Amino acid sequence: MRGLSKFLLLFLLACQDQNVLGSKIINGTTADDKLMKYMVSVQEDGKHICGGFLVSKHFVVTHGGCEFDEDGKVMVILGTHDLSKPGFKIKEHIRSTCKPSSGIGTDIMLIKINSQKPEKLPKEIQLQDPETDVKENEKCQVAGWGPVDNNDNRSVDQLRVVDVTVISPKACNDQIPGLRANAICTGGKQGGFCKSDAGGPLVCKGKAVGIATVNDNCSFRGLPNVYVDISKYRSWINACIKAEKC
Repeated sequence: MRGLSKFLLLFLLACQDQNVLGSKIINGTTADDKLMKYMVSVQEDGKHICGGFLVSKHFVVTHGGCEFDEDGKVMVILGTHDLSKPGFKIKEHIRSTCKPSSGIGTDIMLIKINSQKPEKLPKEIQLQDPETDVKENEKCQVAGWGPVDNNDNRSVDQLRVVDVTVISPKACNDQIPGLRANAICTGGKQGGFCKSDAGGPLVCKGKAVGIATVNDNCSFRGLPNVYVDISKYRSWINACIKAEKC
């Protein structure tokens, strides 16, 4: 195992020194507060731990690797891009969470929120159609409250967004061997997501097409960013939304 870890580290360092697709929301800009109102901050004990996005009046989508104690002080924050502002915020307590069966993968998680006033919630984002592929070179965006510096683990108060470009599965697999079939990758030198940005949506043409994965190696700027392909889980999401449970 130690030999494998050394090999992986050498591989990542080699990628960092090459002019290859990928990069580290480190090169992003502050998001327009009138846009992307569906963005969600998942918080534990008042601290941002990962991103998410509203897909119905009852459910938030995040990454399956977003870990927290459901019996603890966990809630989702909606309706604001500035987590430090004392003004308008919607704080929803988490009622339950669920993941799909292992047969289709568990890289996605639905959070059911206990909304007393669903009419107050922001407008949810539309999802990619089932089994619909995102095209190579498509221009998209990813947003989050994750660190803006590779050497700083602290999340930021202001939502940040960056433009990214979809790359082919082959180009991604060449750099990250063993990539799953339910993955979408973005690269280029514009920027990308990092650490607690996990769970945020990859947005292309106004629809959420992917979910940012847990990225602890964002200092390796040569590697692509990997997202979970939402279209592969659309039927499961639709069934949960319709039944208001999963």
